[in-house]
Amino acid sequence: MPKSRPSFKEVHDALSTSSVSRLRKKVRDLERLLKRTSSSTNGSKNSTALARREQERALRALKDELRTLEQNMKEKILDKRYHKVRFFERRKAARRVIKARKAVAALGDEDDEVKRKMVEEERRFAETELAYVTLFPREWKYVSLYVDGGVEKARKGYGESETGKKRLEWWTEVERMVKSGDVDVESLMFSQGDKVTPNARKIVKQAEQDEEEAELSYQQQQDEEDEFFDKQ
Repeated sequence: MPKSRPSFKEVHDALSTSSVSRLRKKVRDLERLLKRTSSSTNGSKNSTALARREQERALRALKDELRTLEQNMKEKILDKRYHKVRFFERRKAARRVIKARKAVAALGDEDDEVKRKMVEEERRFAETELAYVTLFPREWKYVSLYVDGGVEKARKGYGESETGKKRLEWWTEVERMVKSGDVDVESLMFSQGDKVTPNARKIVKQAEQDEEEAELSYQQQQDEEDEFFDKQ
């Protein structure tokens, strides 16, 4: 059976890995060369000093390039590892934003200030959850918001474990951004990090459908209960 051709992503990842290996080898070779030239007494002092400065400049440039490439590879690895959990948590966060906004829109003149404040606060919390998931730094190991009561702990300011501290650190930052208006929550509904994507629109559409289905299911359950009690 003939082997299938590697995908573009597989080829790209392989090239990135080989590029890192080549850069690391160049850095090691240049560092060894600098050590040798520092102990050598051959040639004039001026020419040796000039050559050394050029080699040091080249070494700094190589190290900068290597750091950038390694950072990009790290982000890709983490993005791939946590893609599924981020996808589902983003969909859940979008669903909570939609639900909270509906609750705000449903407020009437008869609702008192206390209820208005609670509903508005719930909307802000939901928007903070969406910002947490969408803007979570790609270079960090993703810390789930909805596992083991993470969102409740973040809301209350709890962060005992290392994971909890990391979650609370990022939650506090995005909560500040949402409160100050530094984050355009509307754009987050249709963005993936810093760009609009069809996948993001799919997430929001699915979240809206989930919310509608949940409302229909609840209404059906209420109708069945009313019908049952009417027969008694």
